[in-house]
Amino acid sequence: MIRDLALAAKAACSVEDQESLVPIVKQLQGLSEVAKKSGMLALEDEQKNIDDKFLRLGLQLIIDQTEPENVMDVLDSDIYYNESNGRELLKKIIIREALLRIQAGDTPRNVRICTSIFLGKVDQSAF
Repeated sequence: MIRDLALAAKAACSVEDQESLVPIVKQLQGLSEVAKKSGMLALEDEQKNIDDKFLRLGLQLIIDQTEPENVMDVLDSDIYYNESNGRELLKKIIIREALLRIQAGDTPRNVRICTSIFLGKVDQSAF
C-alpha cells in the first residue's frame, strides 16, 4: 500500500467523487474472483472488456507473469509521474492496490475490503 501523505492529499476528493468509484471496486473484486477460480491467464479474456488504460496495463503485466516488484514499480511510476489529481489519482491508487493483491492471490473479499478502505466517505453498504 502506498503510504505517502502528499500523494494522499492530492487524491482527496468529494463524497460524490468517491461514490463514483464504487463500480471500479466491484469490478476489481470481480476480476479477483475470475483469477481465483480460473487462474491469472483467465484475466486475458476479461482485459478485452476494460476501457481504463491503467487497469489494462496492470492486468497485462500480471497476465505476462511479471515479477510483483516490477508490477509495483511500473504502476507506481505511472501514479507518481503522470500528473493525476483527485478522483483520477484515487482511482489509480485503488487499481494498484487491487492488482497487487490479485497477483498475490488474496481472496476477492479481501480485495474488496482493501480497496474500499480508500473510499472512507462512502457507506460500506454500497459495496
